Amino acid sequence: MKFFIKLNTISALYAIALFIAIELIINVSHISTLTGWEWDNVYIIIAAINVIGLLLSTILFICLTKKWTIGRKYSYLSLLLWVPYFILFFSFFPVVFPINAGVTLFPRFSLLIYGSVISYPIYILFINLCASPVGIDNEEIRQ
Repeated sequence: MKFFIKLNTISALYAIALFIAIELIINVSHISTLTGWEWDNVYIIIAAINVIGLLLSTILFICLTKKWTIGRKYSYLSLLLWVPYFILFFSFFPVVFPINAGVTLFPRFSLLIYGSVISYPIYILFINLCASPVGIDNEEIRQ
């Protein structure tokens, strides 16, 4: 039972990391309006935040996966379990913070978001592979 809770916690953290990155991209116009900065400055700052967040979250996720899953094959379920949490976060956020009717996304943002969501399971697989212990089975030693 503890492993199931830990697996769901890691999956929820995966979803939160992608959700924050996507929401920052979506809300460029709001951030620009609130801060009074030019759009170009906001793009640069959000890109820097996303890159730093990616690096820090990768280190955090590898450490948590090493600590909690201890190389179990069931840890690969996180490749699928992050999706319901992501959908939950993504559907709950506009209810709490509604988007103005006049705000539209540029097509390049949509492509960036779709690409991020599609490639995210590969990122999670990379984390699980890096966190899993490399060992030799007894059968390989005998041969």
